[in-house]
Amino acid sequence: MIPIYEQRRFIEFVERYWSDTDKAPKHERLRRAIRTSIHDGYWQAGARLPAERDWVDAVPCSLGTVQRALRELVADGVIERKRGSGTIVAYHEDRIAEPWHMRFYRNDEKDGNFLPVFTRVLKRVKLKQKGPWTSALGQTDGSVVRIDRIFSINEELDVYSVFYALSGRFPDLESLPLQSLKGADFKLLIAQHHHVPVHKVVQAMRFEVPPDQVASESDCVAGQLTMVLDVTAYSHDGEPIYYQNYYIPPNNFRLDLGTAMRD
Repeated sequence: MIPIYEQRRFIEFVERYWSDTDKAPKHERLRRAIRTSIHDGYWQAGARLPAERDWVDAVPCSLGTVQRALRELVADGVIERKRGSGTIVAYHEDRIAEPWHMRFYRNDEKDGNFLPVFTRVLKRVKLKQKGPWTSALGQTDGSVVRIDRIFSINEELDVYSVFYALSGRFPDLESLPLQSLKGADFKLLIAQHHHVPVHKVVQAMRFEVPPDQVASESDCVAGQLTMVLDVTAYSHDGEPIYYQNYYIPPNNFRLDLGTAMRD
């Protein structure tokens, strides 16, 4: 039997993070609840989480459901499972502090009360060919670096993002390990490491059927039109810095599309 203080901790966890109205499968609801609680600081990095049986006693989930949720959290890199130590909260952060382009909020909340945004990197490649990014970036004969990411909006909505920048202009985007780019705000990285702050962004909306990889990795529906947000960022002298696409699945949130500028 777990100690009284742990029982109270579980009761508080259920009250704050467990949702009875969410239609998602229970393992997904538990995964979201645990992950959100960790990012809120309810469980600190390095903290040892309760045993599987204790989770079963605390939430309306079977042992198999709890085990599946924990396995997925391990795969996400949120927790670690070590022999002799149990389940430990991982020590890295993947939340973006001030996203400009993915500022979602609920319909019943005020503007500015944006939902937390977490990111993970899927792949990074160099491209020689031309595409929609070519005119946006002023690409001539050189290549571009492409970075594919998932933007998870409060663990409720997965948006697929494709980021482009001229190869060689911002070396850190090409040389840093992919794991270190998890949760990174690219506009801040470029400003801090390469001294090129973003002064203005231009945004445009369109619709297209998402590529197969986009549909498989995000909440976009294969074969159905998806809203795409195209973003081009500029420096103070008007030079393009990056070009980015966001594939946004149907959802019940509001997205702030105000143009962000810095003097």
